Amino acid sequence: MEIVRLDNFGRVLIPKNVREQLGLTNATQFSLSIQDDKLVLSPLTQPSNVYHLGSTLVVESQPIGNLETAIDELREEQIRELICSSENPV
Repeated sequence: MEIVRLDNFGRVLIPKNVREQLGLTNATQFSLSIQDDKLVLSPLTQPSNVYHLGSTLVVESQPIGNLETAIDELREEQIRELICSSENPV
């Protein structure tokens, strides 16, 4: 659980690790409600724009995670696979 504080202007800073985990950006909009005496802040999902650009299918949407982290993880996995295949040639 994260503990945050309300500043003099009524703002709450969402910690970076939480923003990254949820894929929140400065363009993310939220709904704000009170449920059982608790403040509930929920990211609004926007419908994806899907269209063809020539022969390419393009999807415009908000990220659901950290793209840089996903790319780094895929890169590391591919490097491990290359190392394993070079150590154990068929």
